[in-house]
Amino acid sequence: MEFVYLDLAQALILIFGGVVVYYAGKAYRKSKSQAMLLLAIGFAFVTLGALVAGVIYNFGTKDLGTVITVQAYCQAVGFFIIVYSLARAKG
Repeated sequence: MEFVYLDLAQALILIFGGVVVYYAGKAYRKSKSQAMLLLAIGFAFVTLGALVAGVIYNFGTKDLGTVITVQAYCQAVGFFIIVYSLARAKG
């Protein structure tokens, strides 16, 4: 219970990130734009970083260094995909 605020923040990231992924996916289905699909996938990685970190911490290791590293890599991959999708849409 020592990190209850961290768990709350992770839950908020999952909720709001899920909403962003939902609307980006909905926009992809409407437009059939590959850039929009990539945008949805990128935000899904960013959002899943919070989920993976929470699962690892609550059910696996309690080492915050490991948890933060895994979350950071998920988010880095997500942001790379987002940047790629925006560059692809522009060009």
